[in-house]
Amino acid sequence: MSPSDPDSAQTPATPVPDTAVRSSAAALIADADAALAELLHEADARPDHAVADDFSGTRVADIFAHLVGWHELFLGWLAADARKTTPAFPASGYEWDQLAELNAALVDRRKHDDYATLRAALTESHSQVTAAVRAQNEELLFNPDAHAWLGDESLGAVAFECLGNHYRWGVLMLGECAAP
Repeated sequence: MSPSDPDSAQTPATPVPDTAVRSSAAALIADADAALAELLHEADARPDHAVADDFSGTRVADIFAHLVGWHELFLGWLAADARKTTPAFPASGYEWDQLAELNAALVDRRKHDDYATLRAALTESHSQVTAAVRAQNEELLFNPDAHAWLGDESLGAVAFECLGNHYRWGVLMLGECAAP
């Protein structure tokens, strides 16, 4: 599993877009917007269903909690980088081989929030992350050497995973929903 792909063990519900999405902020954001719209459409059709057994949550709202948590991590990485400090990547107290525990913690933080609250939080965090991506220097966004703390990944590749590709994972989890 690569650091930029928090759910790479999951197969996307829809095909991953071509490499153009990974080389332009505008294309990356357009892909993220479309994938979020698909996720929200699918989720709104079954807000009370259970989710796939291999997900750390139990309800559709937990998928939103998971995604909001990753958005907050992404924004935190950018804030730390702007302060010229090395971000905790993936998160403070977690290594990449502890993703199951991190994902469970992200969901657990919002276990008492209802569907509407988490849906609103997701659309807001999506807006914040896409604004942060828009604010990046385009050349540096897709340069794998621009941020040493990302290893051999570019910030744009990580944004792609936290946005559009992660929303496709959410649709996959919804596709495996069971009736309430």
